[in-house]
Amino acid sequence: MKALVTVTHPRKNSLTYAVMNRFVEGLKQNNHEVDLLDLDRDGFNPVYTAEDEKDWINPAKSYSPEIRKEMHRIAAANALVFVFPLWWYSVPSMLKGYLDKVWNMGLLEEMASKKVLWICLAGGDRKHLSKYNREEMLTHYLNVAVAGYARVKESRVELLYDTLSESKEHIASLLERAYQLGREYE
Repeated sequence: MKALVTVTHPRKNSLTYAVMNRFVEGLKQNNHEVDLLDLDRDGFNPVYTAEDEKDWINPAKSYSPEIRKEMHRIAAANALVFVFPLWWYSVPSMLKGYLDKVWNMGLLEEMASKKVLWICLAGGDRKHLSKYNREEMLTHYLNVAVAGYARVKESRVELLYDTLSESKEHIASLLERAYQLGREYE
């Protein structure tokens, strides 16, 4: 299996990157091929412009070379994995811009054969997110509103909780969970 792993966080020394690295290690241990997209460092421009909007409903429209390149990466992958922090109970702006620009009408046929895994790092604990139905809201948004609209065949959200913990044991358990997710991903 070939997985396009997309990560976003402004700090490379963040827990988000450490989780992504452990997940990728697990994928490679499972003999999967990995294509890594670092939205914050690979030069992706998340700003949605009038040119991006032009003729949006036409699946055969002409896309910019930047967008066409990312569309080809998606087409070449069996699985799409996103690793990101939860900000304002949603995805960071870099990822939102990527989804807005790249997951477009020209990809709808391709998306039906893909599976998506969203690995989301939440600063709050499970109790906090459950109390206000944030977990349900986020899962519905990513699996139904985003992936479902794009016709993705399988979409799953994996939340890693309490990522602001100062407990070294807890952080180690999150990194181990990321590794195991990669090892078990099929």
